[in-house]
Amino acid sequence: MTKFVEIAHKIVNSSLFKYFLFSLILLSAVVIGLETYAGLAKQYQGALSSIDKLIITLFTIEIALKIISNGKRPWIYFSDPWNVFDFIIVAICLLPFGDTHYFAVFRILRILRVLRMITVFPKLKLIIGALLKSIPSMGYIIMLIGILFYAYAIVGVFVFGGTDPMHFGDLHHAFVTLFKVLTLEGWTDIMNVHIFGDVNNENMQIISLWPFFYFASFILIGAMIIMNLFIGVIMNSMEESQKELSQELNEIKYKDKNTDELYKHIITRLDDLNNEIKSLKMK
Repeated sequence: MTKFVEIAHKIVNSSLFKYFLFSLILLSAVVIGLETYAGLAKQYQGALSSIDKLIITLFTIEIALKIISNGKRPWIYFSDPWNVFDFIIVAICLLPFGDTHYFAVFRILRILRVLRMITVFPKLKLIIGALLKSIPSMGYIIMLIGILFYAYAIVGVFVFGGTDPMHFGDLHHAFVTLFKVLTLEGWTDIMNVHIFGDVNNENMQIISLWPFFYFASFILIGAMIIMNLFIGVIMNSMEESQKELSQELNEIKYKDKNTDELYKHIITRLDDLNNEIKSLKMK
């Protein structure tokens, strides 16, 4: 059993195994992509189904090898959140949905296998970890955006609701309009309705400049300041994650160095003892 555990440990930690796993995830993504073409999916249904079953089987074997590689402590596998993530995805793929009304949901859920690409690359893990760490700080920024949206939406309904009910007729329409403005897509068309009124080719007269200050201030605060706060929080979390990772690597190197020194000390001490024993025998 110990030999089998050692073999599983070597396989799991080998570079070839990691490249094979990456290729398997890539193949899984390609198969799911091909199934979006109705003609190809119908023509090669048998082949695609067989490849899909083979991929799931290999994913299951991979998880089994990782669990076995921990020897008498298989629960260590589940101590890593990324391993739990992999396990849940594979478990979902193994559920026997068949041709029931859940089959469509199952086909959509299979795209989760592509997300396993994250667990293969340490840099992607670092980015996702940084995003997760930034969630608490993002909560306050989202609250600030909510306050900004609410205030500008109410002003928009009171000021522009009578002349432009499609965009500012009520609160929820105003929210949708402000979201469009925040994406910086087509906001000038919405603004021009209130600056020029009914625009004709022959007659374009400025009715009021106040709408410009309304939209410009919202874009300045929302798109340029608050959005940059989002980026700043994420970048700060990434730097913290990078520092933590570097610290962990330094600790591992320090432990390995101490282990090597201890090993050398033991070997030296054993050589001294052997020399002493030999000298005593000669006497």
